[in-house]
Amino acid sequence: MPDIRSFRGMLYNPKKIKDIAQVVAEPYDVINLLQQNAYYHAHPYNIIRLILGKSYYGDNRKNNQYTRARKYFADWQRQDILKRDQNKSIYIYTQSFPHNDKRKTRTGFIVLLKLEDFTKNTILPHENTFSQPVQDRLKLLQSVQANLSPIFALFCDRQGKISALLNQYKRTRRHYIAIKKEGVLHKIWRVSDKRIVAKVQKLLKGRQIFIADGHHRYEAALNYKLQMQRKKHRLAQSDPFGYVMTYLVATDNPGLTILPTHRVVKVKASFKQKEIIANIGKTFKVDKFSTSLELFSYMRKSNLTSCIFGAYFGKGRFYGLKLKNDRIIGRFIGQSRRCTHKDLEIDILHSVIIQDILNLVPIKQDISYTKDAQEAIKLVDTGRDRVAFFLRPTTIRQVKKVARSGGKMPHKSTYFYPKLLTGLVINKLGTKI
Repeated sequence: MPDIRSFRGMLYNPKKIKDIAQVVAEPYDVINLLQQNAYYHAHPYNIIRLILGKSYYGDNRKNNQYTRARKYFADWQRQDILKRDQNKSIYIYTQSFPHNDKRKTRTGFIVLLKLEDFTKNTILPHENTFSQPVQDRLKLLQSVQANLSPIFALFCDRQGKISALLNQYKRTRRHYIAIKKEGVLHKIWRVSDKRIVAKVQKLLKGRQIFIADGHHRYEAALNYKLQMQRKKHRLAQSDPFGYVMTYLVATDNPGLTILPTHRVVKVKASFKQKEIIANIGKTFKVDKFSTSLELFSYMRKSNLTSCIFGAYFGKGRFYGLKLKNDRIIGRFIGQSRRCTHKDLEIDILHSVIIQDILNLVPIKQDISYTKDAQEAIKLVDTGRDRVAFFLRPTTIRQVKKVARSGGKMPHKSTYFYPKLLTGLVINKLGTKI
């Protein structure tokens, strides 16, 4: 069962930082080079210097992005830019945002979650990871010895008891942080009442935890824990290295929103568009559309039990691709995964079209990812030998089904929106919790 703890979070000092919005950032893995530079110029104490520091010519073992992050972190604490709370708390975190002409609010809470190996079936991943990002986050964790951003995880709360408890607390207390960033209103409340913390801990007993975002950071924290175990021979129950800062939200929370992540694929120059479409047509029913609006309307209205993709080959050539027969899937994804992946469009796209028809290996730099369909279209129109594939959102039901089966979705199968801000709460390691 999941073990959660309250903790003394480290936060930006409002007496030193008048506008918190200027020093926080999105998670490191959705920040491109232009955004990194923008965050660097936004404020000298922006969290970007810790989570995604710049590399320079001449960097070496003693002076690099990780060692500079450690120095910044130490300096900011010494200058009281970052201050640790006096009392242990869990931190309620809400995000209010526009979506499909409505206003939605997602409510969760930040705690310390005990790190467990995936084989224990308590904490479950749903996406594949790569070794390089895990090593990158591990080096940063070793250097700063802090969880700079929370893992994003889900739990089932069918009776809504935890949600009701948090909502009742919010109604009777004033928030500590409230900032608006790119149309999203972020609010943080401290909950130091030990009775409420104990109730949340009790209500979470027996629940499975599903990692939504932060698979690489979770694996990095798990690797760090194992390193510390080898160094110390064993970890005490209260040892901080055995826990990772985590944002938890109920799977039935009305604000829980998943956006699709579209793919822009660089095909081999020898491939001809007519040949690709003809090969796709052997497995999929292909319909042509004049505009993206027509294609996206077709995808929205299609039966959710059908496997549907959109494709764009440039010069106004839009196509709807509908799987002809579900029995075909077994040839591509294997019998062992068929029961859990047969209705997973992202897996079918990668297995049938990207790997089999286009003969590409997904881990290569041949695929770009974007949640913005218009950006995907632009990438095709401004590039060569590219095709965009549009997806419908993965559902929470699919995420839980694959995770419980022990399966993994392709990289960037889900885009939980909005992203959590990094820098609102930090968990400093090194002292007992």
